[in-house]
Amino acid sequence: MKKKIVITLWISLFVLIIVFATLIVCERKQEAAERARIEQEAQRKAEEEAAEAEKLKAEKEEKKDSSEKKDKYTFKDFEATYYAQSKATVRQEPFDAAEIMGTLSLDSRVPIVGKCNETDYYKIKINGDYGYVAFEDVSEEYLPIPLPISGSKSVPSATKDILFIGNSITLYPATKDWWGSGWGCGATAAENDYVHLTVAAKGYSSYDYMSLRSWEFSSTRNYEVDDLDPYITKYQYETIVIELGENVKGHEDHFKEDLTDMITYIKTYNPNARIVMLDNFWPYKSIISTKKEVASEQGVTYVSLSDIQGVQDYMLQAGNQYTTPDGTVYTIGSFLAGHPNDAGFAAIAQHLIGAL
Repeated sequence: MKKKIVITLWISLFVLIIVFATLIVCERKQEAAERARIEQEAQRKAEEEAAEAEKLKAEKEEKKDSSEKKDKYTFKDFEATYYAQSKATVRQEPFDAAEIMGTLSLDSRVPIVGKCNETDYYKIKINGDYGYVAFEDVSEEYLPIPLPISGSKSVPSATKDILFIGNSITLYPATKDWWGSGWGCGATAAENDYVHLTVAAKGYSSYDYMSLRSWEFSSTRNYEVDDLDPYITKYQYETIVIELGENVKGHEDHFKEDLTDMITYIKTYNPNARIVMLDNFWPYKSIISTKKEVASEQGVTYVSLSDIQGVQDYMLQAGNQYTTPDGTVYTIGSFLAGHPNDAGFAAIAQHLIGAL
């Protein structure tokens, strides 16, 4: 019995030793894992701090380079307005390898504010910021855009009585701004605009009318004149009326050259047509003067509207209302205001009919 007790005690002691040893091993493993975690965290922080330090160093060097680059270029005050040549490149700095900000369309105006003393670059103002263009990318003078005259197009043999080329006063599509749909903007109905009044009064049996309104706003107008092709390259018109100019205000750069080119283009395909130029409905003196000058130089009939220009009785007035036959009520807004009303269209037609 005593011997069994001794054996049991020894077994229990052995088990305790094993358990104690296991606990010590586990504790040391945990300590080792914690040390490894601490070391990894420390290494990670060290790497992050090193990366941040490298970033700050790079930013500091970049600022230094940028500062040195800015100090490298000086400018002489130079105020002028030039014209962009084809695809003039605008850069962020005044040298050929600088990052590109964009390009300018041919003949767009370029406001120059400085001239680089170290490179062949101008400093320009663009979209409220500054950029740089090479000397060779701009011209002091307007560079004519060649007319798109093609040898594949010939003088048409089919004939029509008259073609009207104009802006919204000649033809405006259906929009939410007004009640019309494809006739002179402001007229209560198609038969009341100047085109249809003229056609009816003269008894024309064949006629066309089209909008070249985009041409008025464009800085590259000669790219727009082939919009005339569906008409002047298909038909030989007895008379061609040009009603353009109201929207040129604020876009008068090289207007004379572009208007002359348009007439040249028309004459290429309609050499026998009588060309008639309508005066502006709105009294923009400089534009009217240019139109008269071109008409005189090109042998074009000019129809004056001086007695009705700016006369309020001939214009739609803001705030007035018009009720269509279906009962829809339109209030004249800023877009329609100033356009001819029926009386204005009748007056335009009377002047034109008298010249025809």
